[in-house]
Amino acid sequence: MDKINYKRTLIFILSTIVLCLCSFSLRDFLISKYNGADFVLFKIDYIKNYGAAFSILHTHTDFLILLSLLILFIVLFYIFSNLTKFSKFDFFLSSLLCSGIICNLTERLSDGFVTDYIRLNFITFPIFNVSDMFICIGAFIIICNILFSDEPDS
Repeated sequence: MDKINYKRTLIFILSTIVLCLCSFSLRDFLISKYNGADFVLFKIDYIKNYGAAFSILHTHTDFLILLSLLILFIVLFYIFSNLTKFSKFDFFLSSLLCSGIICNLTERLSDGFVTDYIRLNFITFPIFNVSDMFICIGAFIIICNILFSDEPDS
């Protein structure tokens, strides 16, 4: 691994760790200080989600853990295969995606559920957490970059 890849790898790992710490800290702070609080657009409403999105597969925690690990490894393989092509923005998005997956996976492994706490007031939508937002934002923009890239395939 050359010096540039080493530096890029270190930046990616550190930014992913920082985002994980931010997600966990924000979760703990909001639930401990503001559970039940209404902030006009959203409410803090702590629930234990034993499933995935929309609580699907709520009785299949082991499968969700394996699926999360598989997705994480695929994402990491993609990231490290394209490390030299990534812009700073791509690194940030990749860190968002990986930190979201890691945080939800960590909760599932340690607690058997994922903590959800953000309930939108203006639309009927499942309760979610910051890690879920990291996953959605990171995955959406990375997919858009892949689909709409001007670079020719090699």
